[in-house]
Amino acid sequence: MDLLTLNSLPEELRNAVVHHDLSTGETLFQQGDPASSFFIVETGRIKLVRYTNDDKVVTFQVAEQGNSLGEIALFSETYPCSAVAEVPSRVIRYPKEPLLSAIRANPELAEDFMAMLVQKIQDLKLRIELRDIRAAHERLLRYLRYLAQSNSESVVNVDRPLKEIAADLGLTPETLSRALARLEREGKIARTRLQITLQRSSAA
Repeated sequence: MDLLTLNSLPEELRNAVVHHDLSTGETLFQQGDPASSFFIVETGRIKLVRYTNDDKVVTFQVAEQGNSLGEIALFSETYPCSAVAEVPSRVIRYPKEPLLSAIRANPELAEDFMAMLVQKIQDLKLRIELRDIRAAHERLLRYLRYLAQSNSESVVNVDRPLKEIAADLGLTPETLSRALARLEREGKIARTRLQITLQRSSAA
């Protein structure tokens, strides 16, 4: 049973699932909105952000194809952050009550849901680890290694603006550019406009 394979879902849940299309910059849900649904990104990219009291924006997650978001809806009354489409996107929306009922009744679905949560924890641990690496080029290299490992390749596709990647890493765009140049100069990466290739010694 797989949340991404709708035909494998229990009939009651399958009938409750809907698709939602978003244009660039459109909001899926706002911080403080009633938490009514869980989502999986089918295509595109959704950014989860939280707005602080001093008007700063903190990025929690960038959800791409196959990634989940809004899990907290199952256990909370409101969303603690906002979800905004970075590019034209399509999400699968699972209403809270039918999904909870299906999870309680189907151990395989519950296991699939837990696996998604474990992946979220791993991503969060990486973010914490990255913030503890002071040198920008070392932080960037660790980030690239993680992406390459996730894709089982040594090539990372750069399909987001560098300023957004910099923000995720807690760097300025200028610092990120210098870090990229240093890694390239040291022979640890090779890059084109849309791809970064980790050299063998760096991918290990």
